[in-house]
Amino acid sequence: MKYFNQLDYETMPYPTNVKEPESHLAADGNIALAGCGICSAAMMLEQLLLGEYSLEEIRDLAVSCKANLDPGTDMKVLGPELCSRYGLVLHMSDSTEDLLECLRTGGRVIINVGGDREGHTGVFSHGGHYILAVACRENTVTILDPSWKKEKFDEPDRKGKVIVQYPFCLCSTEVLKEDTANRTPAYYCFKRRTDGTETEA
Repeated sequence: MKYFNQLDYETMPYPTNVKEPESHLAADGNIALAGCGICSAAMMLEQLLLGEYSLEEIRDLAVSCKANLDPGTDMKVLGPELCSRYGLVLHMSDSTEDLLECLRTGGRVIINVGGDREGHTGVFSHGGHYILAVACRENTVTILDPSWKKEKFDEPDRKGKVIVQYPFCLCSTEVLKEDTANRTPAYYCFKRRTDGTETEA
């Protein structure tokens, strides 16, 4: 199972927020700064389709479909493109039940956590961030976090919410529900296509 950590790719260009071409992310953007969605998508494809998918390949697709107009990657734009190109089906949801059902039936879920807000400290990021859910057991979800680093979950407001078994991070569905409460859709549920359908809203 391949694990991509975006922090390892400071030298790989990835311009985002390109609607503001003078911005730092547009002029000097790279995977380390804004590539969590690219890393999550590459890992998702490798697990569902059992091939190798480079960050460059996914980045170039994101740029060509204009999923990089704003800071980071717009998965509402990139997700359907991934389905069309690679033969997947996507269901976008805010439902914990949909998250678990997808994982239990062999799918993978790109999760859109929202970072800090009033009354909540982001667990997986202080800002917007994508992570990949790869499995579940009851209400515990196994995550690959593209921005994991040592001591990330040792901050006071994060401590005890995530168990790290590198490269995996384990947390409860309640932690994910709180961490995505300011994002919709929270869950991008991908499966291999079997019926000709590519995207289900």
